[in-house]
Amino acid sequence: MVKNKISVLIVDDEIDICEMVAEILKDEGYNAITANSYEIAVEILKNQNITLLITDIWMNNNTNSGLELLSWSKLNDSFLPVIMMSGHGNIETAMKAAKNGAYDFIEKPFKSERLILLVDKAIKERNLKIKVLDFELKENERMKLVGGSSVFKNVKQQLNKFSQTNSRVLISGPSGSGKELIARWIHKKSNRNSFPFIIASCATLSPERVEQVLFGWSEKLNDNQSRQYSVGLFEQANNGTLFFDEICDLPVQTQGKLVQAIQDQSFYKIGSNKKINVDVRVISASNKNLLKSMEEGILREDLFYRLSVAPIEVPSLNKRGEDINDLVEYFLKFISKELGSNYLHLSPETLVVLQNYDWPGNVRQLKNIIEWLIIMYGNQENLIIKPSHLPPEILGYNEIKKHDNIINNFNLSLKDARKNFEENYLKEQLKRFKGNIAKTSTYIGMDRSALHRKLKELNININIYN
Repeated sequence: MVKNKISVLIVDDEIDICEMVAEILKDEGYNAITANSYEIAVEILKNQNITLLITDIWMNNNTNSGLELLSWSKLNDSFLPVIMMSGHGNIETAMKAAKNGAYDFIEKPFKSERLILLVDKAIKERNLKIKVLDFELKENERMKLVGGSSVFKNVKQQLNKFSQTNSRVLISGPSGSGKELIARWIHKKSNRNSFPFIIASCATLSPERVEQVLFGWSEKLNDNQSRQYSVGLFEQANNGTLFFDEICDLPVQTQGKLVQAIQDQSFYKIGSNKKINVDVRVISASNKNLLKSMEEGILREDLFYRLSVAPIEVPSLNKRGEDINDLVEYFLKFISKELGSNYLHLSPETLVVLQNYDWPGNVRQLKNIIEWLIIMYGNQENLIIKPSHLPPEILGYNEIKKHDNIINNFNLSLKDARKNFEENYLKEQLKRFKGNIAKTSTYIGMDRSALHRKLKELNININIYN
């Protein structure tokens, strides 16, 4: 905390009091500013960056002048801590100040040590509140569910319903599609959001220690009944949410114990006969075919039905291609802000290339690509990213795809090759304009009625692009 950059406003109609408090704070390294009336104090608060306000309650024959300044300052800056002073102090006055939002109350005459302690503490708590708010804002931004495609809207509608209940949720979807983000979002929107969100990464848990990690352990150290113990993930998540990432990777023998723990909301630590009761909401996720996993004995059927009270299927990115533009814009803003880089602009041609890519790594891969572009080119101002700026994995894929299309068309008759080209071309343009016929027809230079006839002839359903 750099004190000489912290401005403290002292308000009192007695000039001697103002100067005394200011000298005490200046000796501590603070920048002290004084005012002798409500009106002057308001002007200073309006025009200067004040970190802490110290004000007398009774000023210029107005017994409520300080309380009025307190109320005004709280409306102007809710984070500004206010310490009230009074030479006519009583419990009623102190309670009234606290009720109106004062940080603390100090009675005149006071010892300088007491004042310094209050000032330091108030400023530290203010800074902590600002940090917490900043963290929450970043978390809310990080946890945005971006996308307006019909398939993703359906997912968000389900999430809004599930988040308000305590039902167990089973999320299925390919790697990189955002399953953990969705689990965190459900927790954040639930009534458990003030309690922990704990992750059990099933793929990384060793079979030998998995039950100790989940349930904890307890062992006797000596004959004097002294014991050593550990707290498992279930206990850590008490009153909150426990997220099982890649549930199919959990050993089958452990799955049986998990069924019991989920059903009874209780378990025993390894090595103990004392039952532990918890209140935990369980959310699970997997990138595997769950029905096939049950058939192969990888996932216990009874566990599946315990977990799948509210199932959600997250689509792969290539099934929600119309969301790519929104995701690109979101990642550009978020990552460039995090890295302190210039905001990049993508040319229309570059967006078309990204829309045509297959995205085997889904949303995570798209985020990585945007981060790579910002790292590579974020130091340049007003740069427009062209297809040539994209990383080899994208360019190489599109070159292969282009080559394969050419080879395939060579094997067709001219009529079929033309039909193939028209179908692919119109699908990409519809995807680009999210099914908007007016914009598509204007861009390709084709009358709307003629475009409708062509789409019908090629059996293209425009509803899937809305």
